[in-house]
Amino acid sequence: MPFVSKEELDAMADKIAKELGLGSEEFRRGHEELMQMIDEAERRQREARAQPRQMMDCEDVMAALSVSESAAYKIIRRLNEELKAANYITVRGKVSRAYFEKRIYGVSANE
Repeated sequence: MPFVSKEELDAMADKIAKELGLGSEEFRRGHEELMQMIDEAERRQREARAQPRQMMDCEDVMAALSVSESAAYKIIRRLNEELKAANYITVRGKVSRAYFEKRIYGVSANE
């Protein structure tokens, strides 16, 4: 491999950057817009993780109780049957976090 001086390498990099439009006003604006979009997406992810969802699915029940998938679905099914008997609307495969906490732990998270 032939030796390339720092000056030659810099010149090659400058040539490629110019061909790609790097450093241009258009590139700078596009880069800033992209960075703002990334920042906004990261902010939404942080907010979503910070606030617990109102409904729990199988994965949530599995994690909360350290049970298998089939056991989690049985618990969800049982809690939803109780809610239906009390004339509440239920969603198959999901259960209200407040009701889950009340029935499993004996208190709701708000108490």
